[in-house]
Amino acid sequence: MANRSVIVVDPKGENARIAGAARQAFGQVHILDPFGVSGQASSSYNPLDRLTATSPDLGEDATTLADALVMDPPGQVQDAHWNEEAKAILSGLIMFCVAHEERERRNLATVREYLTLSPDRFRALLELMQDSDAAHGLIARAANRFLGKADREAASVLSSAQRHTHFLNSPRIADVISHSDLHFAELQQRTVSVFLVLPPNRLDAYSRWLRLLISQALQDIARHAEGPQAPIEPQNGAQGVSGASQRPSTPTLLLLDEFAALGRLEAIERAMGLMAGYGLQLWPILQDMSQLNDLYGKRAGTFVANAGVQQVFGVNDLETAQWLSKMIGQETTGYQTQSYKPGDAPSMTQNVTGRDLLTPDEIMQMPPNLQLLRVQGNPTALARKLRYYAAPEFQGLFQPETR
Repeated sequence: MANRSVIVVDPKGENARIAGAARQAFGQVHILDPFGVSGQASSSYNPLDRLTATSPDLGEDATTLADALVMDPPGQVQDAHWNEEAKAILSGLIMFCVAHEERERRNLATVREYLTLSPDRFRALLELMQDSDAAHGLIARAANRFLGKADREAASVLSSAQRHTHFLNSPRIADVISHSDLHFAELQQRTVSVFLVLPPNRLDAYSRWLRLLISQALQDIARHAEGPQAPIEPQNGAQGVSGASQRPSTPTLLLLDEFAALGRLEAIERAMGLMAGYGLQLWPILQDMSQLNDLYGKRAGTFVANAGVQQVFGVNDLETAQWLSKMIGQETTGYQTQSYKPGDAPSMTQNVTGRDLLTPDEIMQMPPNLQLLRVQGNPTALARKLRYYAAPEFQGLFQPETR
């Protein structure tokens, strides 16, 4: 285990159960687990806590949250207009909530409450937004944009915004976003471990919660790295840290299991190429290459091109095996052919040809204890998989799973 900050998407809560105790030796551990599958007490994080009405970045912050809430299904361009307009009204409602609600109501559950008001009360809310001069007039502009639409278009936009925020109706989600026990910028000043636990059977319904947290983490870490190293306010009585000298020397690791469940998230796409300079390493985990291609299309190559290490094992589909075979390359092999003519001595011919270092079928038939590793700038290597529960150096550093 490395002494550095980590954010782990942990669908089954296994990482939190197995490694959580050992991670406490390095610093604070926060397990955000709205459905209680880890068996540990859940922390909370409110994405609106760090937003302030006087900040010149409020519009950008609200837009980032709206982008995370609205998932654009790959290939469904017919929804693009409604999704963009849904983001616009969501951004305005988020800014209004931050600027005009009492502190205990500044959360996304309140934004969901706005969206489900009766038509008359929702229109009255929009008229209040029109009169607001907060957020440099951006709240009023968002209301004007919505009220300027024809009734049918406005109803469709509102319906789209309601659909993308339906998950906020869950009391469990409302509880885990009600307040903040941590700030993601803390991960750049001290060693902090954050486990985001969402069971696989709930990923479809609640993946937007993961998108929110990942998006906010990327934004907070990048903004903290760009600006002066101001002290981070302590949470729940924890001791505050001031000064950049406390920043860990190793980068923060963002481990993204079930990466495809997050949907297309532009913040992650940008981060793959830029975040190394901000002291952040991304480790997305995919089932096959088709998942990446479906989400990011032609931009999928960005992830491969910026990967310092590629780790592959358990390949079961031909498309991924063919891609890997081409990536690994070929070797030159020679062979002889012999020809005969009646009455003449046999003639020997030397031939040279290229052969895949690993053919697609050889990749798909790799034994389960082996993996392919490619470190940037080096040839692909065939290596044994490390099994933490069988390696002597990890003994005593994890809690065995009990069934």
